[in-house]
Amino acid sequence: MPPSPFNVTTSHIPPPGPTVLSLPPILIDPHNISAESLPGVPILFLRALGVRILVFVNEQGCSLYNEIDADDARSWHWIASDGENPVATMRLVPVSTITEEVHDAKENSDGLLTKPYHRATKMWDGREPYIKIGRMATLAEYRGKGIAQTLVDESLGWAKAHAAELSSGEGKQPGDAPQWRGLVLSHAQKSVQRWWGKMGFEFDEGLGVWWEEGIEHVGMWRRVEVLR
Repeated sequence: MPPSPFNVTTSHIPPPGPTVLSLPPILIDPHNISAESLPGVPILFLRALGVRILVFVNEQGCSLYNEIDADDARSWHWIASDGENPVATMRLVPVSTITEEVHDAKENSDGLLTKPYHRATKMWDGREPYIKIGRMATLAEYRGKGIAQTLVDESLGWAKAHAAELSSGEGKQPGDAPQWRGLVLSHAQKSVQRWWGKMGFEFDEGLGVWWEEGIEHVGMWRRVEVLR
């Protein structure tokens, strides 16, 4: 891949805590993010949220009011910036938030799944703890330049060396929570399933194909080697 003409750097923040859950999305201006705009909220989280709003809400038509969810408070967030301008983001949801999910798929009035089947499949035994990649978004003009791949590589590289942190949840000690052994799940938009395949993720048809915010999603797995 030829060198990018952009000066892109990456950074990440630990879980920002419950303060982000009280953010009024309507007050977030993705074109004007500053530390003074919403005191007490990490500026990198606000910048990541700005990218997500531009991509998921403005471009893809998802609901602004569903953009912030409970996983934001307890996830690690990665962001790529071109100089001072945020251009891409993703998050890692730790083990504790996954194992507490309701493992039942849901259907809407049209009979379409709105959540995956969280059941044992040929690729997952239904019990092994896993972490989840989510909220992957890149601004349109920065796509196809390897930035999203860099975020995935850096976040999973970090995860390999921080399994204990990913295994402990809010209010839990590492020894009290299920231990993560390297299994990673992506709830991927079906339109970019091939891209996730290039990242080493494999499609699990046992989880079904479901719709979130009017967009088809699939479940894809990858295993990384955890450093002990």
